[in-house]
Amino acid sequence: MRQESGPTGAERRRDMKIVLFGAGKFYQFIKHKIPSQADVVAFLDNAPQLQGRYLDGIRIIPPGEVHGTGYEKIVLTSAREQEMKSQLMELGVEEKDIWYWEFFLSEMNRGTLKLFCGNSSMGGRGKRILVISMKLEYSGGPVVSLYAAKALQDRGNTVTLAAPDGDRNFIREATEGGINVVVCPALPYVHEEELLWIRQFDVVLVNVFPMIFCACDISKIRPVMWWIHEPSEAYGKTLGRFRGYGCNEDLKRIHICAVSGVARENFHTYFPGMIEKTLPYGIPDERDESPGENTSENLIFAIVGAVRPRKGQDIFFEAMSRLGVEEKKNVRCWMIGAIWEDAYGNRVREQACNTVPVKFWGTLPRKEMRKLYKSVNVVVCPSREEPMSLAITEGMMHGKVCIVSDSAGMAEYVADGENGLICKTGNAADLSEKLRWVIKNRGKLQEMGMKARQTYEEFFSMDAFGKRLETALQDTMETYQKR
Repeated sequence: MRQESGPTGAERRRDMKIVLFGAGKFYQFIKHKIPSQADVVAFLDNAPQLQGRYLDGIRIIPPGEVHGTGYEKIVLTSAREQEMKSQLMELGVEEKDIWYWEFFLSEMNRGTLKLFCGNSSMGGRGKRILVISMKLEYSGGPVVSLYAAKALQDRGNTVTLAAPDGDRNFIREATEGGINVVVCPALPYVHEEELLWIRQFDVVLVNVFPMIFCACDISKIRPVMWWIHEPSEAYGKTLGRFRGYGCNEDLKRIHICAVSGVARENFHTYFPGMIEKTLPYGIPDERDESPGENTSENLIFAIVGAVRPRKGQDIFFEAMSRLGVEEKKNVRCWMIGAIWEDAYGNRVREQACNTVPVKFWGTLPRKEMRKLYKSVNVVVCPSREEPMSLAITEGMMHGKVCIVSDSAGMAEYVADGENGLICKTGNAADLSEKLRWVIKNRGKLQEMGMKARQTYEEFFSMDAFGKRLETALQDTMETYQKR
């Protein structure tokens, strides 16, 4: 049985009495999104020091007192949602009355849409294609969704990009490129209201594994291609939420592709043998005609991506610390991406300060990224696991030397010592040797970068990507019609 349940339309329109389980950072991050028709009657929290206090005028109580609140639903507002759900059920709360935050938000926003118009309309000659993504922001999955939309539009199709939320700059970039954007807060869930407007499309590309609900339910009414990108750590939480989805009956309706061999094997851990082909992405050619290579005496290494344990920034700085003072006297490091005030982020900051001069750029729009790449010499992906690595693909496009761990999907496209360098995953000593080679062989970097650029042109150009993607979607439609 599928575990999610929700109110009818009539129930949804009236005020709903809810209890929020979690009065910490998660709540502070999402509280502005709580709909006005939600009446928060209490907070639950396991922290004794919070119990009995008031937060935003609402009392915080121990979970054991929940039955006296008169709640209709309990909404989980913490990253420890599975533990909290189990705790509530042990206290006698029915599972149907426990909602994940995203499901609550979805139910409160059924049928709500915001349309941001690009230059395209629904009257074009090609296929009407819907691309569904997670929140539109400058991270791997959403960026690749945008590139997929652009590649399909360039081939004469009418494309709409849909997501539950979106960064303003990201949406502007999409619409300026002619892509229609729909912000649909109900996603990743779909209800009758969402299925109504989704029916107008010929085929739907559902991006990333956490959109499993979309892939399964939309496939009942339209051809769906589900594009898998995830590391192994992404599966547990999603499968815990969507129990009952992803059964053989569902998956047989869907054309499933993976972005790389790594992503495919991660999927096969839970759904053996369901993916036959990989479908690598492509990225626009944003390299300047005159790239303006870094000619200063400094050698700049860039690590692009959010700072988190899987990305292995700590391995990079450990590797850098193994180099001699003379070896790294002209070395500089740029960290581009989000970094948080958590244990891992603080650890990486401390490591960085004790190795080489480091600049933390934070998250940047694509235009700013293009400017920075002119000065970068080497792009490094030290990840413990990386299904593909958009940063390495971008580095190749800009003709940069790239160092990638052998557990990354992009390692499939690197010949060590020819068009890039491959290091052993999690091995700081081996990465240190690769860094040392770069420092000692600066005169060879331009030729290696040129070969990396050739790899981009052969495998990751938008033209090559568009052809692969359109063929895959055509196969999706033909298979659907034969059902």
